Amino acid sequence: MKVKNEVNKFLESSGIILGIKDGKVLIQPNDSKLPNRNHFVVGGPGSFKTQSYIITNVLHEKKCSIVVTDPKGEVYEMTSEIKRKQGYEVHVINFDDMRYSDKYNCFDYVKKDRDATTVANTLVAAKNNPKNKDIWYNAQLSLLKALILYSIYEMEPENRNVTGVLNFLQEFDPEADETGISELDEQFMKLDKTHPARRAYELGFKKSVEKTRSSIIISLLTTIGDYVDEEVATFTMSSDFDLGDIGKRKIALYVIIPVMDSTWEGLINLFFNQTFQELYAVGAKNNTKLPQPVIFYLDEFPNLGRFDDYEKFLATCRGYGIACCTVLQNITQLQDKYGKEQAESILGNCGVKLCLGNVNDTTAEYFSRLAGKSTVKVDTGSNSLSSGEKGSSSASKSYSYTARNLINADEILTMNPNDSICIITGKYPIRLKKTKQFELFPNITKDYRVSQKDYKTVVTEKNEEEIKKVKKTDESTQEIKGLKPDIAVEVKEVEETEETFETLETEEPDLEFETEDNKNNSDDAVHDFFSQSNNSNEE
Repeated sequence: MKVKNEVNKFLESSGIILGIKDGKVLIQPNDSKLPNRNHFVVGGPGSFKTQSYIITNVLHEKKCSIVVTDPKGEVYEMTSEIKRKQGYEVHVINFDDMRYSDKYNCFDYVKKDRDATTVANTLVAAKNNPKNKDIWYNAQLSLLKALILYSIYEMEPENRNVTGVLNFLQEFDPEADETGISELDEQFMKLDKTHPARRAYELGFKKSVEKTRSSIIISLLTTIGDYVDEEVATFTMSSDFDLGDIGKRKIALYVIIPVMDSTWEGLINLFFNQTFQELYAVGAKNNTKLPQPVIFYLDEFPNLGRFDDYEKFLATCRGYGIACCTVLQNITQLQDKYGKEQAESILGNCGVKLCLGNVNDTTAEYFSRLAGKSTVKVDTGSNSLSSGEKGSSSASKSYSYTARNLINADEILTMNPNDSICIITGKYPIRLKKTKQFELFPNITKDYRVSQKDYKTVVTEKNEEEIKKVKKTDESTQEIKGLKPDIAVEVKEVEETEETFETLETEEPDLEFETEDNKNNSDDAVHDFFSQSNNSNEE
């Protein structure tokens, strides 16, 4: 019975799992008293970054919406069916293979004129060096902004996308005739002088010298030319669901990103910028609090492009009910993308920092420095002998006290592959055992694995009753067999943790394993893995 109670306690819990300490799973709860629920996680290849942090937490979370970047589609394949059974509405945005994806149209989120500037800036910066904003850069930027605004205000809904812009440029010749007016000019000049699209066009591209116009057009077509592809055009023609819905109802969104191809880095970056924007807009309509809390697991963070105000997002997202976990291989990746000063600001806005090992020297030194120092007693090697009046004698040794790192950089570089180092704001640093999903939830991901190639789009044009049906767990989930978590663990919240490295045991924690006597109890507990969240949703 003890096993069942402990497993149930774990399954009923909610929050972000950090690791195992003293045989207990250490969890930061959703209502944590720490400054924020933002995590900074580093782990090189072979550190079990995906298996011990990403997948484990995606499986465990049952209350918050989840947005997870998925470089290989592995997380989707291993967890999506389980999330459906836990009552989640599952969506996929697949930038790697757009045939197996929900559709995403960035123009759908141009709701203010300045949003057109954001879209144009992101798309142009992705294909051109933003540090070199010469006349060609600025000219194609202003032209693209004008074209976006024209599509939003003047085109039919089915043409309000990048493909619509390309078709428009193809239809109306930008080359001027003998009168100095082009077909493209005529289309914009038909608009009222105060029209946002005409203003952007007239004060930008139209001011350029005639002989440079063709070069500007070619530059822009090079920037957005990839959208001509039929697969890409279909993917970006409309949106199958609204990004703001992530903050309204329980959604698991898997964003599959290419591993070796940076072609879509700009569009990926824009997607997340617009997601942040839409969630804040939903929060603003609900007293700055999302109806549905959200957790971001941003694996391979540098592949998402550069977010200009990322540190500001981290500093303000908690108030909206958002937790953001920034996951990458080493700190130098962050520094290369954002510069040392902004990287430090990003790190400062993460209440939990987790090192999973296999990192570079810079990262090891950072965590060593962050862990702080302790005072240790050192034998100086000096001995003295004194004699008394009646032939007695005594010996003494000399000692000194010095400061040393709680953990040195070389110790981090060579630490046990099953260990991790966790530094929590306002707490002593601790050593944890990794929570590998295949140990914590054995058989679950194996038995419920699906192929990303089998994904079918879920269009969310449903009434409230239909949405409830999507979220409701099928009764057949109660008949699931053979899913037995071998580890019986208790929950320990991070706020309870006060131990330093010096007081922690480095051996394997005292975990309880399933025996034949408690096998049935364990089976019952696993069934609850799928049902706990549904019960909580109905309350």
